[in-house]
Amino acid sequence: ALRAGLPSLPASAVQLMGAEEIYLPPGERDELLSEMETSDREAEVARKSGDQHKLLAQLESGLHIRRRLYVESSPEVAGACRRLCEACNFAATTMLQQENLKGARDLLKRAEQVAEKSDLDRAITWNNLACYYRRTGKLRTAVNFLERALAIEEHTGNADSAQTHLNLCATLSQLQRHADALNHAQSALIRIYEILAPLMLSGELSSLPHRAKTGDERHEQVTVLCIAYHNLAVEHEYLKNFESALCTYAEGLRWATRFLAEGHQLIGILRDSVEAVKGKLPQTSRALKRTTDLMQGWSKPGARSEGLGGDRGSDSDSGSISDRQMGR
Repeated sequence: ALRAGLPSLPASAVQLMGAEEIYLPPGERDELLSEMETSDREAEVARKSGDQHKLLAQLESGLHIRRRLYVESSPEVAGACRRLCEACNFAATTMLQQENLKGARDLLKRAEQVAEKSDLDRAITWNNLACYYRRTGKLRTAVNFLERALAIEEHTGNADSAQTHLNLCATLSQLQRHADALNHAQSALIRIYEILAPLMLSGELSSLPHRAKTGDERHEQVTVLCIAYHNLAVEHEYLKNFESALCTYAEGLRWATRFLAEGHQLIGILRDSVEAVKGKLPQTSRALKRTTDLMQGWSKPGARSEGLGGDRGSDSDSGSISDRQMGR
């Protein structure tokens, strides 16, 4: 029962408030609901047409309307925040690729504001903020955001922690912290093997078609695995562990030639890396013999890669670190 002296509310209003809705006069509520439906419809049209500017505007409008209709803790508001956060992150990554750094930063800061309700959204946003700070040369700030994202992902068991470990590896390598970078590359390998192990035991991975198609989830997991092998080997090179580097490159190449499409840039990068490190080892090296034996019978080399990792050459220090390590 309502306390004496307080204005009574219509029964319908009490029910609505119990459903996490804010009491509004029926006419005003109906008008806002109509506006919300229109905004949602326009947002879907913008999403399908790829109009990111309009999509962001409509998602902002939808969130604003929902905050007038529902309490902040409601699923309606939380869902609107998630959709806006996802759109901001997507648009920001596009702007980063276009070198629109200010636009990317503004969108990521907005994403951070609406990501407070979701650990996953915060982790994704902090990963992308780290990419922004790497682009602007603020590597220590990037590490800070990546470590915050990793703490969330490891607490929740999120599979994306492998990618975050790789981003930390690449950033720490730029800071010349090669032992720490190596540890993160190893952690990425462990995490992705935890995901692939059940597939190996069930035989599902073995049934993955040779040269699996891009977009297949298992294909993406194997791609991350190959990148992790590459980054781990690079750090072994920096630490002058050339035999370990050679074996690690070769293992990554074994996976790449088995599962990635012929001509995939990772195959070229890993094969070039194997040949470069082989030249640094004496002919009596056991690692050299083991790698040579493993490579016998493998398919012909894929096209030499460009862009991802760059042309390493024969000198382990010939390229910049950022050209050699792979992260987002």
